[in-house]
This record gives sequence, structure tokens and C-alpha cells, in this order.
Amino acid sequence: MKTSSANNHNNHSSSSGSSSNNNNTIARCAACRKLIKERFLLKALDQVWHEDCLKCSCCDCRLGEVGSTLFTKANLLLCRRDYLRLFGTTGYCSACSKMIPAFEMVMRAKHNVYHLECFACQQCNHRFCVGDRYFLCNNRILCEYDYEERLLLA
Repeated sequence: MKTSSANNHNNHSSSSGSSSNNNNTIARCAACRKLIKERFLLKALDQVWHEDCLKCSCCDCRLGEVGSTLFTKANLLLCRRDYLRLFGTTGYCSACSKMIPAFEMVMRAKHNVYHLECFACQQCNHRFCVGDRYFLCNNRILCEYDYEERLLLA
């Protein structure tokens, strides 16, 4: 099993691993509470787990498989996809400069990313609707009218 380490504001950790289960030690699985009789056991959150019992708290996908990465936060066991969905970010909004959570829907214009509510002309604040034309000028989105006005003044 892949072991990785990362920090996210000092309260995210990712750690998992497998170790040998000596017959001298009696280990109980943190999920099913049954004895672990297999040769190897998995460790996460300072507890031991059967391979089949180590699952994501959100989607129940197995985390004990070789190559999977385990993330923990607030005593939750999470797969990479659910960790990013719950705690990751898409980046920062090009209009308001605030962080965009990974689960939030966004609008994109070339390399710029916007909150849905921020996707508006940055000159007159006209909110764009489906089918509206907009222009990216000096990294600012403009409606057709303001873009043409800018061209006339240039």
C-alpha cells in the first residue's frame, strides 16, 4: 500500500501502511472488531484494519488495495477523490480573488476560473446568461458592449 504524507493547514494527514502481524500479538480490526489472522495488517489512524475493512468514510471504496492513497481528517478515512471534494480547492476566483472549494461549480475563460456569481462583466457587472458573448481583455471579462467601447477609446 502506498504511504504518503501531506499537510493542509496542519490538520490533514495522510498515512497508511502495512506491517507484519506476528502471531505473538493479537490484533483486532478497528472496523469489524474481529481478530486479524492474516499475515499482514493495515495501520491507519493509529489502529489496525483488515484489508477489506479499510474503506472511505464517504463512498465506501476500499483503501487497502496496493496503490491506493488514504487521507485522514477529523478522524475520517477518505479516498483521494472524496478528500479533494470535501477539503480541496479549485483555486482562486479571477474576479473576487477568494478561494473556490473543489465541489463548487465554476465558469472558466481560458486560464481564468470564476465563481458562478462572479462570472459577470467586470466593467458594468452584467451577469452573463447562456449564449451571451463575452471577451477576455487584459485578464478581465467584459460584455460585448463594454468590449466595443474599450476598442473605440483605444
